[in-house]
Amino acid sequence: MDKSIILHISDIHCSLGRLRDILASLPIKPLILAATGDFECEKAAVAVLEWSKRECVTLLAVTGNLDHAGVRRVLHSSGVLIDGRLVRVGGLVFAGVGGMDPRTSREMLLRSIESSRLPIDVLLTHHPPHGILDTTFAGVRAGLHDLKTLVDMHKPRAHLFGHIHESPGIEVVGDTVFVNPGPAYEGRYALVKIFNGFVEAELHTA
Repeated sequence: MDKSIILHISDIHCSLGRLRDILASLPIKPLILAATGDFECEKAAVAVLEWSKRECVTLLAVTGNLDHAGVRRVLHSSGVLIDGRLVRVGGLVFAGVGGMDPRTSREMLLRSIESSRLPIDVLLTHHPPHGILDTTFAGVRAGLHDLKTLVDMHKPRAHLFGHIHESPGIEVVGDTVFVNPGPAYEGRYALVKIFNGFVEAELHTA
């Protein structure tokens, strides 16, 4: 039986104050914290790590396009970075595509899927897939076609991402629930509940 409550945050952009607001205002304790990139500074990555350890919450993270080698090093050395990797947490399989080098990360992930033959339950990426919760202020669809193809091929139950600050929302396409929580630097986050294959998501602002 797979059952999980996931706190999904993205795009902290080094706003430690708003991050603390989110973590202090949660209406329910999550089992997993999914951080989908753009920490933008090592202090933000460390703050998320320390909170997850203190609260005994499993942390899974991918990098964002504005993250640098120092952020990646902090996440990788702590064993929470899943760029290009598959990780099983409880009864769920999580997959990650990082935003620092999404093409290479996606290719690594595809090799992992091929060798393991595991189904993906939850996909974490920084960028959105093309055409879903990816519209910029200029009206441009800025999601990645490669991610749309990945989702179409492997049909995760949930796809969690950020990057496009102005397109927060929840969208269901086929069997996949797509969630862009909006930027954490504005106090935005999502809670995603998965129970026996059913996915329910809520957007919140601290």
